[in-house]
Order: sequence, then structure tokens, then C-alpha cells
Amino acid sequence: MFGACSTSYNISGTSMRSFCDGDMVYLRPLGGDDTKAVDSCKILHGAFSMCGPVDSVMCVRMFFGNGGDNIPIILEEGNIKVIDLNNAMKVEGTPLNDKFYAFMTERDSLMFMLQELPRKQTRMILDGFEEDEILRQLGEEEGSLRMAIDKLETDFVVDNFDNVLGVTYFLVLCDNAYNQFGFPTTTPQIDEIYGRAPDTFRNNKDVRLYMERCERGE
Repeated sequence: MFGACSTSYNISGTSMRSFCDGDMVYLRPLGGDDTKAVDSCKILHGAFSMCGPVDSVMCVRMFFGNGGDNIPIILEEGNIKVIDLNNAMKVEGTPLNDKFYAFMTERDSLMFMLQELPRKQTRMILDGFEEDEILRQLGEEEGSLRMAIDKLETDFVVDNFDNVLGVTYFLVLCDNAYNQFGFPTTTPQIDEIYGRAPDTFRNNKDVRLYMERCERGE
């Protein structure tokens, strides 16, 4: 009993405004909302909390209510806080959650700038810029932003080869490649990361399975 309490996760947070008292909060392994819940609780008086032993650090998703709204969370020892930011939610309080959400904040900022380029194009047209100048300038900006995102993601995985963050985000990149091309494949970014990875990373069962599927051309 005392041993379990010494290595436990303690999650506390406030509900998003679209959820009400009595709605459920679920922790589910990566894989979707139909997987068996690791833990669950009800929202009471606008807040929720749950705790349990940590056998091994894992990345899960926290689902709110019966819909698909969810956020990633690293289930690790310590006091984990889920903070309602009105239009988004943030997790903090433990080392890996702090590291992951700092990375996601930086990535989201770069993605926002990338998504703003069409609006910038419209403004430049209205301001009388020549088409060639618009294409040149926005093309350079888009290239720089995509390179920055690629480097940020690559560095994040490499810097976390030794923990669950590296494997989890590498598999996100693999899933993105699969969804883009419609079959298991790699990208130059995936190949670079895998080429730099230690054996402990390559031998992760999910990493090994995806790369073997790529080799077989399934």
C-alpha cells in the first residue's frame, strides 16, 4: 500500500465550459475512444480529479464526456494539473508533461504562422504587390516555416530517445505519413530520426512493427 502511494499519479483539473457536472472524464491508451479506460471520474462542482499507481510511464489521451474532445497527457508520477485555457487545455506539473506541452506550444505557433500565409497573400494583393513578388516572398516564408517545424519535431524526438515522448511522437510522424500516402511508408524526416536512433528505440515493439511494415510494403 505505501509502496503504491509513493509512485502514483494525481490528476486535478477544471472542466471545459462545454461540459457539466456528472459528465465523465476518461483516460485511455493511445488508439482511440473505444479502448479500455485506464482510469475515469465524474466532473463534480466544475472540477475533476483521479489518482492511481504508476507501473510504467505512458502516454494516454484524456477524453471529456461522450464526444471526441480529448487531450494528450503523460501518465507519470507526481501532481498533474489540467488547466482550462478557454479555447484549449494545457497539462503541466510533471517533467514530461511540461516538456511535451512546451514543445506543442512552440509547434502550434509555427503552424499558426504557416496557416496565416493565405491571408497574408490576400493582403499583399490588396496592397498592390506584383504576383511574382508575392509568390517569391510567400514561397520563401513557407519553406522556412516548414523547415523550422521539421527541425523542431526531429530535435524533439532525438532529445527524447530515452523516454516515452520520443517513441510517441515518432509514431505520430509515422501515422501522418501513413494517412498522407495511404500505406505504411517513411519520409526523409522519419528516415533521419530512425537512422540516428539507438537500438533501445529501434527495438520498441511499435516502432519495429511500423518499420517492418514499410520494408514489406504492406
